[in-house]
Amino acid sequence: MYTVFVILHVLTAVLFLGPVTVAVSSFQGRALRVHEGDSRAVGSATILHKITNTYGMLSLLVPILGVAVMFTNTAYWKMGQFHAAIALAVIAWALLLFLILPRQRKMMGALGLLEPEDTEGKTFEVADWGKIKSQLSMFGGIFSLLWVIMLVLMFL
Repeated sequence: MYTVFVILHVLTAVLFLGPVTVAVSSFQGRALRVHEGDSRAVGSATILHKITNTYGMLSLLVPILGVAVMFTNTAYWKMGQFHAAIALAVIAWALLLFLILPRQRKMMGALGLLEPEDTEGKTFEVADWGKIKSQLSMFGGIFSLLWVIMLVLMFL
């Protein structure tokens, strides 16, 4: 069972974390281009937002499967780097849920690119496009760096 959980853990990391990391780092540039009038960037901004949202939620499977690996081999419970990696995963996921996705949603709403059911009757307004782009770039970089640190911790 240990081998199955390790394979699933690595597979979900590759399949979900790779795309969400790219989407998180690319979205704001595309959204800003839409704001500046580039209609060709509408599709890519929409897709990148959907990837961030969907794959971001699915990325929760990575630390869950990591914990499952720890339960199948009790030696991992004595290794602090795995506990640190799980803590960093929780921080990365919170960053995605509470800082990145709301800002992306705000940009998408201000651009009029959200589905009607996603707007919930709210109006979206972005006062400073440069600021929100910078914030998303910063949070996306931190998000990506946390996953890189976790990868290093897995091989220590």
